[in-house]
Amino acid sequence: SSGINAEYGESIVEKLSLIPHFEGGYFKETFRDPMVVDGDRTLVSYIYFMLTPKTPNTYWVRNRSPHMHLWHGGSSQTHCFIHPDGRMEKRLLGPNLEKGEVLQVLSPGNVWKLSYTNDQSKWSLITEAVCPGWEERDFEFGVAEEMAEQFPEHEEMIRRYTKYSKRDQVGGEPLLASK
Repeated sequence: SSGINAEYGESIVEKLSLIPHFEGGYFKETFRDPMVVDGDRTLVSYIYFMLTPKTPNTYWVRNRSPHMHLWHGGSSQTHCFIHPDGRMEKRLLGPNLEKGEVLQVLSPGNVWKLSYTNDQSKWSLITEAVCPGWEERDFEFGVAEEMAEQFPEHEEMIRRYTKYSKRDQVGGEPLLASK
């Protein structure tokens, strides 16, 4: 299965001109609609997003806009969501429909989310479609202590997949992509 191994994944990074993503993995914006809504928001944006054996997961983040994740190839992924009411939801994104995987996963807006490859020795390529389009001001990284206090029943998973702790915050402001 040379099409799924790590070396082939590295060639995809090069062929698609992907660059490191601040959440982990690699990405490239492929389309940003020139149509504007709500005064200054692009209607929709699309990126390729790839997790690799070196970067097999993202971190807890929250986005204002919903994201539609579309599977292209490689390992399947698990997408985890913590809803405002504390409910944890896991969805499997991949080609094995008979095993409960789906080809598209909707990540609702204003919900904590993360994703990871189900075979961390392999790459996984998806597209993310964001409507209205992705803007940094709509994004924040989770802070371990704050999330664990709000959702104590998920503390172990929160701490495992949180990039920042309270000591990383500046003035109590949300941590944006540029931090």
